[in-house]
Amino acid sequence: MKVFTYSDYIRCIHNFRREDITGLAEDGVKYNLKVNNKKNNNERIDKSHDKLIKDILKDKKEVAGLVNQFFRPNEKVEARNLQKCTNSFVTKKFKSQEADIVYKLKDKDLYFLIEHQSTVDYNIPFRVLDYSMDIVEEWKKGKKINKISKYPTVVPIVIYTGQVKWNVPKNIKYQQVKVTTYEKYRIDFGYNFIDVNEYNIEELLEKNTMFGYGMILEKSKNTKEFVENVKSIIKIENDIVRLEKLADMIVYLFGNVLEYDEKNELLNLINEKVGGNMATLAERIKAGDRKRMKQFEKRGEREGARRGKREAIQNIASQILKLGLDEDVMKKITNVTNEELKKLEAK
Repeated sequence: MKVFTYSDYIRCIHNFRREDITGLAEDGVKYNLKVNNKKNNNERIDKSHDKLIKDILKDKKEVAGLVNQFFRPNEKVEARNLQKCTNSFVTKKFKSQEADIVYKLKDKDLYFLIEHQSTVDYNIPFRVLDYSMDIVEEWKKGKKINKISKYPTVVPIVIYTGQVKWNVPKNIKYQQVKVTTYEKYRIDFGYNFIDVNEYNIEELLEKNTMFGYGMILEKSKNTKEFVENVKSIIKIENDIVRLEKLADMIVYLFGNVLEYDEKNELLNLINEKVGGNMATLAERIKAGDRKRMKQFEKRGEREGARRGKREAIQNIASQILKLGLDEDVMKKITNVTNEELKKLEAK
């Protein structure tokens, strides 16, 4: 298994300066699930590219299963020993959704950094190296380093669920200029890689994890294949919690892809496996609508708070201008943009 150690950190920190990158996952990118229905056989439904994988990775058991089954470490990772890194640790680059894919082993300074890609990105070797260094730097803050200090180890994992062949180097040294005399100065840093295209449905079913099931669903090329794949999962899965999670995925993540009858058929099959105690499709949709409404309300509150804060800053900037203080100093204090400054001056 590839890891990022303190030796890597020391080599890297003296080799390059980094610019801030605003996301661990490729936010804003979309991926498509082809839809094969009566209305339009060529219709493609866009949805957030990493919703499915990210939702699964919120579960510590699934992260432990991912590491154990795909990389087979000498010492198995126990879910109870995993701790999700929250915003108290993840600052600047790791905010909100990014924090969901950074985990730490309790009582050990070992971190799992998980990056999901649905498209080919040739900047991945650098990005993952950059994030690994950020984790080390965040860990270092407030600590007094001495000769017996041991820096943390970061295990970088890239999960690829796209259909185009991944031809990105798995080590950043292959993207650096090669000069024979200075070969030893190239950064030798690689990442662990999981490619959905390297596994068939049977292999993923055998893993018996939600992550494996998620990869199966990612492999579905159309709704007919998706429905058949879900049926295959239902057939072998007996864990009620996982079946309930699968039902929620069908309703909330793929609800705009499947027809009502298709969703109802799959939920009925799951209901039979869990003993008929599962909420009906209508009940789940209502519950999902309530959940989404709360999310929109919270988003609106955050947006309102953000706008209010910005308006307060602009008011401060306006008052500074009226006092005749230096514009450059004012801009540094308030961080207003040139466009905002022009509007303030026009008032």
